[in-house]
Amino acid sequence: MTESTSVRNDYAGDLDVIEARAWADLHRAATDEVVATCGVGALEIGSVFLGSAAKIDVLAFNRAIGLGLDHPASDQAIDLMIEHYAHAGVPRFFVQVHPLAAQSGLPTILESRGLTHHNNWVKLRRGVENLPDVATDLRIEEIAADRAESFATILVTSFAWPKPVTSWIALTVGRPNWRHYLAFDGAAPVATAAFFAQGEHAWFDMAGTLEGYRGRGAQKALIARRVRDARAMGCTRLVVETEEEIGDNAAVSLRNVRRLGFEVAYVRPNYIYAADL
Repeated sequence: MTESTSVRNDYAGDLDVIEARAWADLHRAATDEVVATCGVGALEIGSVFLGSAAKIDVLAFNRAIGLGLDHPASDQAIDLMIEHYAHAGVPRFFVQVHPLAAQSGLPTILESRGLTHHNNWVKLRRGVENLPDVATDLRIEEIAADRAESFATILVTSFAWPKPVTSWIALTVGRPNWRHYLAFDGAAPVATAAFFAQGEHAWFDMAGTLEGYRGRGAQKALIARRVRDARAMGCTRLVVETEEEIGDNAAVSLRNVRRLGFEVAYVRPNYIYAADL
């Protein structure tokens, strides 16, 4: 990447905190049935969120966010984290390292406990000025709980997640602080997006498009709609994360958000722990 990855000290930590709060709310939404089917568990300590889904081997659902933000993470804290995931029955998880935590030596501690660098995600942010206007032949609509199953099915299908996740994702539709959207081709829903808002922040995520409908501007239009709606709610700081662009990896999501005014705040490395290694 050619962009600066320096951390903006004015609200750098907040960009991870709002993400952690959104994931924590997703975990709180889980019913007893979903907890049993997906193995859902969570632990929150200050800005730290340890999320798990022991029966869903997808790293997005088994990860630690916010370590080292409130204060430098200690060897003891990392040991307790590993024990937490082992007790939850999670075979592998990753730790997302904020640059402020990296400056305090978190990567060294993680490596000493057997975690290895897995990949990087890019954290991006924008304000709510210069509202984007995007043309698409698809129809964008905000949805309520009656469309929850369609929303979750499209998202899970687009990421090839295990089917049990569908019921879990659907539970977020209609919850306080969440807004969900579908893109339609005629009467058929073909793409999803959502955001979680708290205070001045809005965290954009849950964006997926069915394979046969990609390249028609669904995600750019869904971003534009969410920027406008977040602004109308009083949010001023919009946050999103996506995969890093490396070599031949086109990173379409990264390019989409960059075109619509999001700027790179920092690159966040992911350190993976696998119990069988």
